Amino acid sequence: MQKNDKILKRQSSKIFFNNDDTDFLFNWLLGISEIFGLSHGELFYLAHKIGRDAKPDVWYASFLEHADYLLARATDETNVTSQQSLANYYLAATYAYRAALQFTDPFSANYLPVVGKMEKTFGQAIQQLNAPVETISINYQDSYFPGYYLHCDNARPTIIMVGGGDTYREDLFYFAGYPGWKRNYSVLMVDLPGQGTNPNRGLTFTVDASKTVSVCIDWLQQRNPNLDQLAIYGVSGGGYFTAQAVEHDKRIMAWIASTPIFDMAELFRREFGFALKTPGWLMNAVLKIAGNVNQNADLSLKKYAWQFGTKDFSSAVGEVLKQATIVDYSKITCPALFLMGDGEAAELRRQTKVLYDDLTKRGSKVNMYEFDAKSGADAHCQLNNLRLAHGIVFDWLDTEFSGTRNQSVDNV
Repeated sequence: MQKNDKILKRQSSKIFFNNDDTDFLFNWLLGISEIFGLSHGELFYLAHKIGRDAKPDVWYASFLEHADYLLARATDETNVTSQQSLANYYLAATYAYRAALQFTDPFSANYLPVVGKMEKTFGQAIQQLNAPVETISINYQDSYFPGYYLHCDNARPTIIMVGGGDTYREDLFYFAGYPGWKRNYSVLMVDLPGQGTNPNRGLTFTVDASKTVSVCIDWLQQRNPNLDQLAIYGVSGGGYFTAQAVEHDKRIMAWIASTPIFDMAELFRREFGFALKTPGWLMNAVLKIAGNVNQNADLSLKKYAWQFGTKDFSSAVGEVLKQATIVDYSKITCPALFLMGDGEAAELRRQTKVLYDDLTKRGSKVNMYEFDAKSGADAHCQLNNLRLAHGIVFDWLDTEFSGTRNQSVDNV
C-alpha cells in the first residue's frame, strides 16, 4: 500500500492528516468531542504535535501522555470543583486511551494494559455522572460478552447498540448510551464476537451474528420480563450484524442502521479490491514491505486479522468471501430507519438503497436520511455530526414507541 492509501472510503473531506484512514479517525474524535471529553482545542494541539504524517508510535505516545495529563488534572483538588467537571476529565482520558488503542498492535504486550486503563477511567466517569450504567457479562457458549447496561426504567423502551469492526463497548456510549440516557431509554452496549478484546478469548467474528444478538435479547428479557418495545441500532459493520438479527428475531420492533449491509462478501469484493487482485502470498509480502510506508494501514489490517482469528488480512478476506451469508431481506418486516452520508463507500450506499427500495415496495415502514456535506454529517456513521444523528434516531424512536413517549432527563 502506498503512503496515503486508504482501507475504505469513509468521508468526503480531509481535515488534517495526510493518510485518509488516520484523518477519518481524527474526524471521529472531533465528533465525540461535541458530546463530551476531549475538546477541539486539545485535539488540534495533539494533531500538530503528532504531525501530518502521523506515525503510529508518535500518535500512540501522544495520546497516552495526554491521558496521563488529564488524570493528573482530575486528581488536583484545586482544579476540579464539581462532579460534572471530574466526569469530563475522566471521559476525555477514556477516549484518549481509546485513540491510542487504534494504533496499538493487539498482539503486543501494550495492548491489554491500555484497554484496562480505558475501562477504568470510563468507570470513574460513569460514577461521577451518576449514570445508571451497570458493568455486565452475558454468558455465551463457554465464554461471555462483556458489556454495559444503562437501565432507566422497565416501562421505558430499550435499544441494543451494536458497533462494527473498530468499536469497543465504550464507543457505544456516545453512539446511543449517553443520548439514550438523556431521552430516558434503557440501552444495552455489548462487545459481540470479534469486538473489543473478545478475540483474546477466542471469540472472533462469527458468520451469523443473529444468534449472538438473540442471546443478548434473552438476557434482557430475564432482566425485564415485560420487555415489549425493543429497538436495535447498528453502525458500520453493525449494519450487517443487525440486518442478520432483524431477519431472524421478531422480538426486535424497530431497526436503525448506518448503513445497513445485506451482503458483506460483496462489500469486500468492491471495496477491498486490492486484497482480491493480488495472490495472498504476494499481498502479505507487499503489506510487510509497505508497513514502512503506511504503518497506519499495516496496523489496522493486522488488527482485522486478529479479529477474524486469521494469521493475516489476506486470510481474513478469504474467510469472509467463503463464509459470509447474504441476508434474506424479504424476511425483514419491522420498521426501519437508514442513515447514509455522501462520504460513504459506493457499495455501502448501493446496498442501503437496495434495502430501502425493497422495503418500500413491500409496504414496510422505512425512512432514509441522506446527509450531504452541508449537514456536517456526511462521514461514515455520521461521526462528524453525532448530535444531528442522535436527534434523528431518538425522534424517530419516540414516534415509533409513542405509547411511552420519552422526556429528556433533567440532570444531564
